[in-house]
Amino acid sequence: MAFKNEFPILKCHFKKFPSSRQKTKSWTSKDIRFFDGVVFDNETGVVTKLDLHGACLSGSLSANSSLFRFHHLRYLDLSHNYFDSFSFLPELGKLTNLDVLDLSNMGLAGEIPSSVSTLNGLKDLFLSDNELIGSFSPVYNLTRLSSFNLSSNLFSGNVPCSLLTMPFLSTLDLSQNHLIDSLDSMNCSSSSNLETLYLSHNRLSGRALEPLSKLSNLKQLYLSFQNTTDPFNVVSLGFKSLEILYLSGTAISRLDTGSPNLKELYLDNCSINEFPTFIKSLRKLRYLEILNNRLKGEVPKWLWDMPSLNALLMSHNSLDSFEGSPKMLLNSSLRALDLRSNAFRGSLPIISPRLSYMLASNNSFTGDIPLSLCNQSYLSVLDLSHNNFTGSIPRCLSKSVFDLDLRNNNFIGRLPDIFDKGCSLKSLDVSHNQITGKLPRSLINCTHLEYLNVEGNRIADTYPFWLKELPKLQVIVLRSNMFHGPIYSPHHPLSFSQLRIVDISCNKFTGRLPQDYFVNWSKLLLGIHQEERESMYMGNNYHYGYNLYVYYPSMYLRNKGINMELKKIFVAYTAIDFSENKLGGQIPESIGLLKSLIVLNLSNNDFTGHIPSSWANLTRLESLDLSRNQLSGKIPQELATLSFLEYINISHNKLTGPIPQGTQIGGQPRSSFEGNLNLCGLPLKSCFGDKIPSTPEAEEPRPQKQEQVLNWKAAAMGYGPGILFGLAIGQILYSYKPVLFYKLFRI
Repeated sequence: MAFKNEFPILKCHFKKFPSSRQKTKSWTSKDIRFFDGVVFDNETGVVTKLDLHGACLSGSLSANSSLFRFHHLRYLDLSHNYFDSFSFLPELGKLTNLDVLDLSNMGLAGEIPSSVSTLNGLKDLFLSDNELIGSFSPVYNLTRLSSFNLSSNLFSGNVPCSLLTMPFLSTLDLSQNHLIDSLDSMNCSSSSNLETLYLSHNRLSGRALEPLSKLSNLKQLYLSFQNTTDPFNVVSLGFKSLEILYLSGTAISRLDTGSPNLKELYLDNCSINEFPTFIKSLRKLRYLEILNNRLKGEVPKWLWDMPSLNALLMSHNSLDSFEGSPKMLLNSSLRALDLRSNAFRGSLPIISPRLSYMLASNNSFTGDIPLSLCNQSYLSVLDLSHNNFTGSIPRCLSKSVFDLDLRNNNFIGRLPDIFDKGCSLKSLDVSHNQITGKLPRSLINCTHLEYLNVEGNRIADTYPFWLKELPKLQVIVLRSNMFHGPIYSPHHPLSFSQLRIVDISCNKFTGRLPQDYFVNWSKLLLGIHQEERESMYMGNNYHYGYNLYVYYPSMYLRNKGINMELKKIFVAYTAIDFSENKLGGQIPESIGLLKSLIVLNLSNNDFTGHIPSSWANLTRLESLDLSRNQLSGKIPQELATLSFLEYINISHNKLTGPIPQGTQIGGQPRSSFEGNLNLCGLPLKSCFGDKIPSTPEAEEPRPQKQEQVLNWKAAAMGYGPGILFGLAIGQILYSYKPVLFYKLFRI
């Protein structure tokens, strides 16, 4: 409790540390069992663990803090907090029973705190994400140290052998520093126990590999993205135990690791021109990543004969064909195959029935989808988008598929009505094909469906009210089809629990919407909770072995007057697009309930009546398009209060009166307001002719035309001496010498 009182004010920085929480608030005298982040010894009751990671602590942690009286403490985590000074660091030496110490991301600068060297029992030490420099010597006394993390600091120079050969050190992370490769003079002992070494994002070259190969127990080596101009020229080395090697982002001119036990090899962005032939001898290799290189021509057939290879990722190259028979993949051990963004043409090869992830988008494959896909029992992700496939979509597609992406091809016919109660689909994208008929009603069985996109086809159907039965549906895109009829039915009230985005634009929907149309329309659009606003995207995670693949659905959306592609859909992104239909009547007031709405497009319809003033509640609205309707009346002043509104278009309506003047609206172009009956004010003409009022008197009844002219001219004559004096002179001239007045001013 004394430690809690040392920090009466807790400041959380959620933007930098989204997982922060005020842990000490739970520390009350009522029940110590609920002290967040605190573990007590069951027998003695002393504190043995204090986890204050991201606890919103700020201010000063003094040298006489009660923290340093916890002599039985074995675990201390102070990471991700903000302290004004670090005068407490020497006192850490008093906590001699510590096994784990985490001081990451605290703004530490200078050398490694010397007090650390007295903590002889430390097994895990984390000092990452600080600004530390200098020598590693303070840790050499820590003979029991097993894991040491110094990543994302400012260390420079070489990596001393004495650090790599500490007796119990098994994991060392020195990534994202400024280390150089004077390792060639090292003579590290082969008796080192180091198993995992992170050296990515430093300034090492290929010369570092030879001394590192002497670390006989090394199993994982991370050397990606070295800031060097010299390409790695790697000949056969002695990495006898190495299982995982990361060389991504590092130019390689020659490669032969001489590592018979290698299981994972990462060679993306390495400027490789051809498949390294030594790979065929890696009989235990299960994961090969060789994407974003300069590979071209044929894929060698020996790849399919590798007995342990589960995942082959070779996207973003210039490969165009496969060596050998079209059936060469049939007996492959592959579970994941990534062929995206190459130059493959012709038919899709016959794939192994064991395949779980087939990614072949952005190529030039032609012909029908192979019927061999009907025999897939494990296929979870099938992405054949952006190719030239033709024919109809097979009725036998695997029931196990979670993500099916067939967009931007030339498929014809109906979308098969094949989705039974065992449907596993989470996302379905068949946009930009030539599909006809109706939306298959069996989709109602896909209770896990989150994303549905049929844009740019020839589907002729009525509004699918039945989609409301899908409890996880977040995105509906029916854009640019031949849907028709009303989108409201008193017999089918719409209520979606998760809907974030709906685009039914460019169809033939008709009818009026009742004022309460959006009252229960989407629970998420009525308000998004704080935890859902973190930087996350819609997508599904899939694991194969120790690796993770994330499938991200994408879509086109008209936002701020631009048709843009969302390659990833931010989970907090919300939009309604009803544009280019034949919807009429008044715009429902209930739209004002959708507090989390970001994009609203109702343009190119036949809406009438006023713009609802309730839209002042749309505080997150960024884009509003009401152009080309029949709206009348004045623009609500409340729209000027929408601070996030970056784009507004209300052109070609029947609106009148002044344009509300606000920071956001005032910066819009003239084209956003043109084509109305009598709108005035910036950016259009002034509502008062050439006169801009400066007082509320401007709102009084307008005088007759002659009086206006005289007052204005007289004011012009007397502007130098003052406005009031000028008005008096004008009145005198007009009363006694009207002819002279007209001559002087050529009226």
